[in-house]
Amino acid sequence: MGGSGDRQSHVNLRLRQDKSPGTDILSIVPYDFRRTRGGSPPMPTKARAFSPVTSQGVAPGRLDFMGGVADYSGSLVLQSPIAATTRVAITSRPDSQLVVTSTTPLAEFSCDFAPLLAALHKRCDAANWRALLIAVEAPGWAFYPLGCLWVFSRAKDWVPDGGLEFFIESDVPQALGVSSSAALEVATLRALGHFSDTIFSGTEIARMGREAENKIVGNPCGVEDQLASAFGRPGHLLPIVCRPDILLEAIRLPENIAVVGWAGSVRSDEASAPFVQARTAAFMGKKIFETRGGQTFEHSSEIAPSTFVLHGDEFVPDRMTGREFEEKFGKTDDPCTTVDPETTYRVRSCLHFPIAENFRCQLAASLLRNFASPSGRKTLTLVGELMLQSHVGYTHIGLGSAECDKMVDAAMQLGPEKGIYGARISSGGAGGTVVVLAEKTSLPRLQKLADQLKTGVGKLKLML
Repeated sequence: MGGSGDRQSHVNLRLRQDKSPGTDILSIVPYDFRRTRGGSPPMPTKARAFSPVTSQGVAPGRLDFMGGVADYSGSLVLQSPIAATTRVAITSRPDSQLVVTSTTPLAEFSCDFAPLLAALHKRCDAANWRALLIAVEAPGWAFYPLGCLWVFSRAKDWVPDGGLEFFIESDVPQALGVSSSAALEVATLRALGHFSDTIFSGTEIARMGREAENKIVGNPCGVEDQLASAFGRPGHLLPIVCRPDILLEAIRLPENIAVVGWAGSVRSDEASAPFVQARTAAFMGKKIFETRGGQTFEHSSEIAPSTFVLHGDEFVPDRMTGREFEEKFGKTDDPCTTVDPETTYRVRSCLHFPIAENFRCQLAASLLRNFASPSGRKTLTLVGELMLQSHVGYTHIGLGSAECDKMVDAAMQLGPEKGIYGARISSGGAGGTVVVLAEKTSLPRLQKLADQLKTGVGKLKLML
């Protein structure tokens, strides 16, 4: 960062709620200035001081109630925001410096902004932008906000006038499958939009966040995380048809019911080998099923469960090496992954999961939309069974976790009689967070269980 005066711009901040219709963005305003340039008292031209402009975007993390990794196969998924948020403040600077400061992790990065600005003016592609970030030695965590800057600049034909500061703070847990990266992306894009007086249309902000993560960060995620962070509503499930980003009417949860995140101690990472292998195998299975069945599908989840039961074992082998696949079937149609010739993939189970999960999500959504108190416990028990089936499905595709299995088993030992209806590993799997469907009155029991099992990172246990 710059000198003490620059650092003070983050200390003397106060929040004001933007009251314009349809906005949910907070603006951070420097203590002595307004949102727009020239907001301070007029000064003689020769003595006019630089007046910084600072804006903030806010976005929550999310819980993956059901759907998870089926998003990249066009499945319906059900998502819910959490209370924890990420806040990103962007401030103009009087020089040509770029400064990015984060409180989680506690780190700071700065560089000469001039070559990056020149690249934005030339509308450089993703490969060149990544190369520039590497050349200026940007740390990995800074690729998220700076990736968003690149996407936003190209999509909105906007380039900053000069230097910028990004200030990032967050209480969304990292690497636990609750979309800390999506929250950062959506918050950054909201801040950029407010800073440049630019409006997003439809689901554009989520698609831009996903593009930044895919092309600049290099994580082959779907778009459900960004959509949930941008459009989720407290106390509701957000149904998303990932083809690619169709939002359905939110499902209000019963008043006495909560969707809870129970954090484990094993970190989850969508850039990890198990996740990438599961995704690659799903697209390999799709190609094999299409070739041998003589029918193409835009998304794997379009295949009916009964059709897969009838032909899955016949068409798709249980496992196949990447080399054998490429020799017989060529390439997949997934733009985010490549087949490794030396890896053996769980082709059949990874294709079956999104087909079955899409059906489970449709059933769960229908049950919850038609929830009626007299039969409430029975309905919630059925939804809980669908969650448990989803949990087992993660194990079959190589994304299970011994710790999460233990957590789910312990929660279900309490069961519906004690207000716990269902539980499942979530998001990218292989650790992270177990999502629990529970009565609010049962949360103390669940917290006590978490304390007994000594899961969670630090003092973190349950997320609402």
